[in-house]
Amino acid sequence: MLETSLHKVGTQHLEREACLYVRQSSLRQVERNTESARRQYELRCSAVRLGWAEDRIRVIDGDQGKSGASSENRSGFRDLMARIAAGEVGLVLSLEVSRLARNNADWHQLLRVAAITDTLILDETGVHDPADGNDMLLLGFKGAISEFELQGIKARLVGGQRSKARRGELKLGLPIGLVYDPAGAVALDSNPAIVGALRAVFDTFRRKGSASATVQWLRQEGIMLPSRSPHGPNRGEIRWRLPNCGQVCQVLRNPRYAGAFVYGRTASQRQTNGTVLIRRVPSDRWQVCLPEAHPGFIDWEEYCRNQDTLTRNRAGFAKGPARSVAARDGEALLQSRVLCGICGRRMKVRYARARLARNEPARYYYRCDAEAVSCQESTCQSVRGDIPDAALACFAVEALNRESIDLALAVREQVVAEFTAADAQRARRIEGLRYEADLARRRLFEVDPANRLVAAALEADWNDRLRALQDACREREERAATREEEISADRTRRIRELSRDFARVWDAPGTENSDRKRLIGLLIEDVTLTRDGYELQMDVRLRGGKVVALGPLPLPRPHRIASPIAPETVAVADELLDGHNDSETAGELNRAGHASGDGKPWTARRVQWLRQRCQLPSHAQRRRQQLARQGYMTAKELACQLRLAPKTVRRHAAEGRLLREIIHSGGRTFTMYKQRGGRGPDPALMAGAS
Repeated sequence: MLETSLHKVGTQHLEREACLYVRQSSLRQVERNTESARRQYELRCSAVRLGWAEDRIRVIDGDQGKSGASSENRSGFRDLMARIAAGEVGLVLSLEVSRLARNNADWHQLLRVAAITDTLILDETGVHDPADGNDMLLLGFKGAISEFELQGIKARLVGGQRSKARRGELKLGLPIGLVYDPAGAVALDSNPAIVGALRAVFDTFRRKGSASATVQWLRQEGIMLPSRSPHGPNRGEIRWRLPNCGQVCQVLRNPRYAGAFVYGRTASQRQTNGTVLIRRVPSDRWQVCLPEAHPGFIDWEEYCRNQDTLTRNRAGFAKGPARSVAARDGEALLQSRVLCGICGRRMKVRYARARLARNEPARYYYRCDAEAVSCQESTCQSVRGDIPDAALACFAVEALNRESIDLALAVREQVVAEFTAADAQRARRIEGLRYEADLARRRLFEVDPANRLVAAALEADWNDRLRALQDACREREERAATREEEISADRTRRIRELSRDFARVWDAPGTENSDRKRLIGLLIEDVTLTRDGYELQMDVRLRGGKVVALGPLPLPRPHRIASPIAPETVAVADELLDGHNDSETAGELNRAGHASGDGKPWTARRVQWLRQRCQLPSHAQRRRQQLARQGYMTAKELACQLRLAPKTVRRHAAEGRLLREIIHSGGRTFTMYKQRGGRGPDPALMAGAS
C-alpha cells in the first residue's frame, strides 16, 4: 500500500518533519491495552520507508488517557494543529482517524488546514492528500463513521448500564453506612458507631419534624456524624465531626438509606462555556426505582413521609393555602396557619421592631399584604397577633383538658427515649476511642525503645487518644447525671399531677413556643381571620374538616375612641395652660378631681396627649404669644432689626442693656428679648455696635 502512495510524497514534504500522533481514550486502556500503543508507535517505520529520517519524526503522545470527543483538553492535538498551520509538518501519522478526532468539527478543521499547507495524512490504509478530491471524500467518510462509532459505543455502554440497573444489579457508589459484602450484596456497615449515628439522625427527625431542629439537637447532645473523604491522599478515610444542615439533609434525601435501588437521580447538561452542570432529577422521573432492594435504616413509606415533610418545611418560598412549616420559637402561635377572610390568601407575621429595640415585650401582627405587594393596593387587613393567639390557646387548653390527654407523661417518655438514643451513641463512640487508644498503645510497645524519634511520636499519639477517651467518658457521665435529675420519681409524680390541669403545662415557663405550635398543629389545620371594624371573627378548621367559630372578639380601640374626655375637663385644662406648664396643669387637674378618660390620674404625658388631641397650645406657646404682643422677640429677630449678631444681642441682655424673659417648658428653655424704653433702635446700642 505504501508503494502505491509513494507518488504522493514529494520533496516539499520530505523537507518538513513527520508527526506521529499517539492517543488512547482512558488511563485504563493505556495501562492494559499495550498492544494498541505498540501498533501506533510502529508507524514510525512507515514514515522511514517513505523517506523520512529517524530524527525528523516527532512523536506527540501527550494526550494519553484523554477522549477524542473534543479538543478542549487535548494539548497535544492543539500543538499538532499549530505546527500544521505553520507549515512545519509534511506528514501526519495516526493509526486511524479516531485517534486524531472523533468530532467532525475538529476533523474537518484539520483537513482544511492540511489541504492549505499541503500536509499528507497517513493511516493503516495508506497515504492521503487532503488537497485531492477523492482523498478528501474518503477522509470525510472516515471522520463521519468515527463520530458515529463513538455515539454507538456510548449507546452500548449506557444501554448495558440501564439494563443492569433495571435488575438492580448495577454497582453504584454507596453512602456512608452501607457497604458491599463479599458476595456483592448491599449490607449495613459493621461499625456500630456509624450505624448508630445514622439511626440517631432518622430517629431525631421523626420526633422533631425539621432538619434544622435535628441538627440543633445533635449538636446540643454532642453527637458527631461520620463522613468519608472522596478525594486526596486520605480518600475513603472516616472522619467524625459535628453535623450541619447540609449533611443531615443529604442523609434524609438519599433513598439508599431506605433500602431502595435508584438509578437516574441526576442528569448532566453541558453549558455553552463548556462546563457540565449536574442537576437533580425529580423522583417521578427516576429511570429505575426499586424499593426494598436491600437492607436500610428506614422503610420506603417513612422515606416518602420525610420528603413530604422537607418539602412542606420550605415554606418561605412556597405559595398557596396548603403551605405548612416546622414549628419555630417565635411568639406567633398561628405561624403559617392564618388565612385572610377577605381574599383567602395566607397572612404573614410582622413584628414591631421598635419595641424589640427597646427590650419591650414583643408585639406582632397578622397582616395580609399580598395585594399591596403584587397590585400596589392597600393591605386587606391587619390584626394584633396576641388576641387570636390567646383565644386559640384557651380553646386548645379546654379541648385537651376535656380529652384528658396525658401530654406531660408523653413528654417524659420522649425525654427518656432521646437520652437513651444519645447515650447509646456516646457508648459506641467511647468504644471506638478505646480501641484507637489500645491500638496506639500496642504500636508504642512494638517499636524499638532506642528509636527515640519514632517512640516519642507514638507516645504523643497515645496520649492524645487517651485524652480524647477521657473527655468522652467525662461528658457521658455529666449528661447522665443531668438526665437522672430530669427523670426522677419525684418529677414523674409532679408530671402526673400537671397532666390533670393542662393549662399549667401550657403556661409553664419551661414550655417553649415551638412545643405549643406543634401541639396546635396536631389539633387544627388553619384559622381564618375576618376583621369587621373593631371586632374579629375566627373560624378554626380542625384536623378532619370540622370548623369551629370563635368570636366575635373585641379588638383594641384607639385611645380617643376608647377613653373619651369630658368637655368641662378640656375647658379647665385650657384655662390652666395659660399660667401652668404640663406638669403643673396635671397636678391642678388631679386636685380639682378631674379624671382622665380611662380613670387614671393625670400626668404630664397625658396632658401633652390632651393638647395634641384637642389642638390646644402649650404653655410655652401661649407665653411666647403674650411676650410677642408686648414687643419681645427672639435673638435672631432682634439682631436683624438692630443689624447686630445674635451673640451680641445675648451679651447686651446679660449686661442689662436689653430686657429678656426666660420660658421653661418640658426641660427646654426659650429666651425672648426687648429693648428698653420702646421698639425703636437704641442709639447707644448702635454706637456700641459701630
